[in-house]
Amino acid sequence: MQMFKLLSVFNEIDLIREQVHKLDEYDPLTSIIKERFKMEVARHLTSLTQSDEEGIVRPSETISSGEKEYYQEVGLEHAITQLFFDLTNEKLDGIHVVLLYEMLFHSYEENSETKNHSIRVIDELLQWFRERQGTQQEHPLELAAIFHHKFSVANLFEDGNGRVGRLLLNAILLRHDYLPVLVLPDERTLYYETLQFADQGNIKPLVRFIANKELQTLQDFVNSPEYLSVLGKYELEMQLKQLNGSEKCIVLTEDSDTSGLLAFVLEASGFKMSETNIISYEGCSKLSSANLFSIFVKEKMPHVKIVVHRDRDYLTPDEIDDIANQFRRIDVHFFVTKGTDIESHFLNAEHVQACHPVLLTGEAVKLVKQCLYDTREKSIEMLRKKEFGGSNNAKHTHLNGAIKQLVDQNLFRFTHGKTALRTLQRLINQNIQQNAGIERYTVHLSDPHLTAIAKKIWRKP
Repeated sequence: MQMFKLLSVFNEIDLIREQVHKLDEYDPLTSIIKERFKMEVARHLTSLTQSDEEGIVRPSETISSGEKEYYQEVGLEHAITQLFFDLTNEKLDGIHVVLLYEMLFHSYEENSETKNHSIRVIDELLQWFRERQGTQQEHPLELAAIFHHKFSVANLFEDGNGRVGRLLLNAILLRHDYLPVLVLPDERTLYYETLQFADQGNIKPLVRFIANKELQTLQDFVNSPEYLSVLGKYELEMQLKQLNGSEKCIVLTEDSDTSGLLAFVLEASGFKMSETNIISYEGCSKLSSANLFSIFVKEKMPHVKIVVHRDRDYLTPDEIDDIANQFRRIDVHFFVTKGTDIESHFLNAEHVQACHPVLLTGEAVKLVKQCLYDTREKSIEMLRKKEFGGSNNAKHTHLNGAIKQLVDQNLFRFTHGKTALRTLQRLINQNIQQNAGIERYTVHLSDPHLTAIAKKIWRKP
């Protein structure tokens, strides 16, 4: 079971890493963000308590004269950070690992035999790593963890083996397109325990620890504002590729299904669907993405009119007005659903009867009222969660009664449309003894606000 969970973590890590790599190919800004992110981690890893006087770098005698001059000319912090990234690129060998140790700890081994022994052991470990990697017997993260433990066991230096080992681990991670990981102070005890397990022959806890740290690091990175800004730009440009050039109108919707219920409501309201392209901004996750996309499209295609769809959910009238004004200022139409979602437009007795003429008008009205009532408790619960964040204690407050009263006074407005539509379909099935077919176009789905927008877009000369 634990091995299965570990494989699951590996798969999740590699999936996120692939997403980052894909975006990296699209926009070099991602590379810049990654480098800055790595640099911040490297500074943290290499930070030491220094005197007020800047440390002087004294490179090992075993590296080239050109490298000596470079590392001597720069400050200690920059030199350590630069060397760390040199390790991740082309200088991952024993000489440069020893140099990193010397700079980190101001410890310069005069005994060439001791130094050469350390260099030789590190080179042997790295050679083992490369050969083992070629067999592809272990996942790269698992192999990195094994290497990390082998280095810690070698105990090559008088002090600082752990810090150098963690830097070396991160150099290996970076060389394989993973992000560096930090062992935070409150994680040190667990980290050392996993090393002790590895000493006893059980490497899995250490592998799991490093894998979980890598997963958390990747998740933090892909949720950072810098990464999301590049992702938003990428998604918008991908959306633009959907346009065929004949559109008079683009409808931006928060729904992921762009060919479903919204399309029926638009058609019933007078939109010419052959000249309308419905694009989801759901993947971008924020209404601000629709705002950005609108501006982008208006610059590229000034003749195209834009309509932004937003579910009413539990927004207040003032909140809706604020959103509408934001789009009005950039000459974009804004459409908000009658009820909490687009499904609410189908809770319509005339539409139900048009779909199922066997039902009398009174029967259709009764079925719609019944579905609203049957969904009442769910609707109250949804509004309660919105107002109280899902706290069970909210059921026992004075405001809970006010929420029930508010829903009862505005039942259609606060009915959870998705649940109510399923309930209505079930009631129709029971009544006519056949499957309900109300998720389709009829003229009764027409919305007055959308009709007014359509008339402006397709205004006759």
